[in-house]
Amino acid sequence: MLQFQSMVATGSAALDSGIGDTALKTFNGDTYLYTVTGPAGGVTVWRLVEGAIPQLVDTEYYTGTITFVVGRSGVPVTLGGQDQLVLDVNTSTGLVGYDLNSDGSIGDLQETGTLAGGGDVSALVQMSLGSTDLLAIAHEGTGQIGTYFVNGDGTLSLAGLAVGEADSMQAVQSGAGQFVVSADAATNAISVFQVDAGTGMLAAIDNTSAIETLGIAVPTAVEVVEAYGQSWIVVAGSASNSLSVMKLSDTGNLIPTDHVLDTLDTRFESVQDLSLIEVDGRVFVVAGGGDDGITLFTLTPNGQLVHLESFADTLGSGLQNIQSLSVAHVGDELQILVTSQQDAGVNLLTTSVSELGAVSEGFGTVNGTALNDMLSGSILQTSLLGGAGDDILIAGAGATTMTGGAGADIFVMQSGSDPTTITDFEVGVDRLDLFDYLLLRTPSQLTFTVTAQGAEIEYRDELIQIYSASGGPLSSSDVFGTGFGGPDHIPVDFAGFEGLESNGSPGIQGEISVNSETTNPGLTDAEIKFTPNGGGTVSVTADDEGRFDLDMPSGSFSGELDIVKSYSTASKEINALDALQVLRLSVGLDPTWGPASPENLIAADITQDGTINALDALAILQVAVGKPSAHNAEWVFMDADADLSGITRNNVDYETGVDIVVVDGVVSADMTSILLGNLEAF
Repeated sequence: MLQFQSMVATGSAALDSGIGDTALKTFNGDTYLYTVTGPAGGVTVWRLVEGAIPQLVDTEYYTGTITFVVGRSGVPVTLGGQDQLVLDVNTSTGLVGYDLNSDGSIGDLQETGTLAGGGDVSALVQMSLGSTDLLAIAHEGTGQIGTYFVNGDGTLSLAGLAVGEADSMQAVQSGAGQFVVSADAATNAISVFQVDAGTGMLAAIDNTSAIETLGIAVPTAVEVVEAYGQSWIVVAGSASNSLSVMKLSDTGNLIPTDHVLDTLDTRFESVQDLSLIEVDGRVFVVAGGGDDGITLFTLTPNGQLVHLESFADTLGSGLQNIQSLSVAHVGDELQILVTSQQDAGVNLLTTSVSELGAVSEGFGTVNGTALNDMLSGSILQTSLLGGAGDDILIAGAGATTMTGGAGADIFVMQSGSDPTTITDFEVGVDRLDLFDYLLLRTPSQLTFTVTAQGAEIEYRDELIQIYSASGGPLSSSDVFGTGFGGPDHIPVDFAGFEGLESNGSPGIQGEISVNSETTNPGLTDAEIKFTPNGGGTVSVTADDEGRFDLDMPSGSFSGELDIVKSYSTASKEINALDALQVLRLSVGLDPTWGPASPENLIAADITQDGTINALDALAILQVAVGKPSAHNAEWVFMDADADLSGITRNNVDYETGVDIVVVDGVVSADMTSILLGNLEAF
């Protein structure tokens, strides 16, 4: 539970008011908070103490030539074995910063030699390339991001310059690759750069299609974390009042996994800053902005944000229009340090992490502990047993039975899951999280049926059976109170959603290889679906290179692979000549190139009614000229070894998909790809 502890201040307006940045640094096991103000201000150092308010360690007022030309940012780096707090000094030619001593106190002011882009720094991040350190520096005046090798004596050598602007920047590793992720509010840009391990130079990776679908406006902060075997990016959008979660692949591609909007129940409208922290295998996300408060989330292993709590400003706190925040793990608590654009000083809020339990995913029976566990179902039938503690139980794709046990439990549903059963819902204690359900906003959208021992909830094809812990019936208000609470989750993938189609794109007619470890040119924007025998369907959308990852658990799973892909009219693969060929087939003639193959007959039956007739020719002609048609062109995928010998003009009977065995998450299959409506020689 979030608790406000105190506000701390030095008593000096120059140091307490207008704090623009906060930074954390650990020395000898102690964590120190550095706060930075702007011109005519200075730097303050606080030591964080478990169960107590921060202790003032040191202050430093700006003097000399930097007094009135310094910005409000401070980033800790290590140069030649010396820790420094780097400042943004807009008239400098090199990197300017204060030495940091091993007791957290502030030492001498230093400046490196001249940098290629100057010392006007809008963002800075340090990373390690084997035995060498590298700095990525966004030079505000030049519109470039420079990378610099850190020499043994603390000097910097230019590696290269890349076009880009950033006011927030982080480094992260994914697989064997090292990446820099940046955000810039002024240009509304979110960028990913791959770092060349040899030269230190940056190469931009195009993630336009992934980012544009999220609708992020004015990105004010980007944070990264490596957890659950993946690398994650979280972006704060001030004008969109949003937080966006994306998984970073080992090739630098961003895969959106969640996008949440502020509501009356949360406190991140006009979000200004966010912070991520991993504690004992659990990831926490804190965000705040112009909403006079903060919101605390946890990140699930599949990249979704679960709302834990929001804290609103009080008469005793100073959380009006939050400027910056930092989160530290101190002993058995998270300490959240928050500064305001209006209130002076630093706010301290805490929440206990002393009882974090297991983070487990599986099938069959998944057991929790007596602590606060996070348990996830899988693609097969699963029973999640939370035990004691405040648990988070997450439905899998297969049928899932959830037993929270004692404590305040959160039951998280997943869109597209098989039926889910909750065995012991406690009114006023437990919470049901349905935000993964597409376009669900209020309980009034649900079909809620009271039963003798609880309730049954239906939404579209989703079904939840809830049994009351007390054994009696449950009303909608028992389960949801006055509403859902929490943020709004916006879908990041509409594949398979009735009435909506994924983006059409060109494909490859004929035999193709499907492999989850490579690019797949014929699968661009396709929906990849795998249904294990006796389990629920796992579905993902391939990117613009046809790459996909079903994120399957380890082990071998037999089942069926299906692929859904819509037709791109821009490809012009279907034309009036195709309609003519089908018309010839409908009256018993061969196509103009000779006898029709079974694949030709499948392509001709665009209506998929099992016969080839004039209605197919008409539908194809409508597609070719861009007229509305009751039968849309689409790609069908089947086993490359399927027996098609029985297909005739009056018996177009075939099955899509292929039976495969997925081993340790790797999908590999040979399939035949056919565009309905496109007649060409096979």
